[in-house]
Amino acid sequence: MYGMIGLGMMGRAMAGRLAEAGLELVVYNRTTAKAEAFQAKYGSQVRVALSPRAVAEQATVIFSMVADDRAMEGIAFDETTGLIGALGSQHIWVDSSTISPKMSRRLTAAAAERGATRLEAPVSGSVDAAESGRLLMFVGGSAEALDKVRPVVAHLADRVERIGEVGQALSLKLAMNLNIAIQIEGFLEGMMLAERSGLSRETVIEYMLASVIASPMLKYRVPFALNPPAEPWFTNQLMLKDLDLALQQANGEGTALPVTALTADLLRIAIRHGLGNQELAALIPYMADLVNP
Repeated sequence: MYGMIGLGMMGRAMAGRLAEAGLELVVYNRTTAKAEAFQAKYGSQVRVALSPRAVAEQATVIFSMVADDRAMEGIAFDETTGLIGALGSQHIWVDSSTISPKMSRRLTAAAAERGATRLEAPVSGSVDAAESGRLLMFVGGSAEALDKVRPVVAHLADRVERIGEVGQALSLKLAMNLNIAIQIEGFLEGMMLAERSGLSRETVIEYMLASVIASPMLKYRVPFALNPPAEPWFTNQLMLKDLDLALQQANGEGTALPVTALTADLLRIAIRHGLGNQELAALIPYMADLVNP
């Protein structure tokens, strides 16, 4: 039996890959209705757990994908419902949440005290990659434990690499994610400049995305500025969380991230104006209209 904790867009897509591979799953989500909807889609091979602890009581390999340190604190350490209290030597916990390296090391140590193994396993790739099993998973932690779960994680990612110790994989993830925000900011500034010449936004976006500046991330995310998905793939609030984690880590290590700091402040302004739960690409029309009314 396998477990999944967290059924947001990414967690749901990853759990769907496991279910479509024919694996029996027990799933938990803070909003039970999401877990029940997932069960209704995949039928009797899926059970719904009412707590993270209940997942560990039924599954030996547990995946998780939750939003932040605060969410992880409740999922892991709650005295009655927390995951940690039910872990044992039979468990391998594969955690793909983007949390602070400090929290990750704390979780790994707590799992080890119970005899369990936790792998820090953030992923690169958005919802479409998760749905098709084309994620890049980079792992911090035990090479032996990773080898044990490779046949399962192969359903989720077409490349799985151990890159170092716990904390290092998340540092790399934060390095990647801060680039997402900076690239979006650079794109929208260029777009604003071109728009001021009288070009339409659609024309500017079309030609900028056909040029050498268009990274894979910009190619799939920028079109959401014109046609947003029904459910945000990655919200501004989550992006700001990741930038703040990167800034906290940099501050602790004596490293300066000046462009990241500026981009985080721009995100804070957008969130104060109600964009927190909107798709990250909503920054593009928001900032463009703010500067070019």
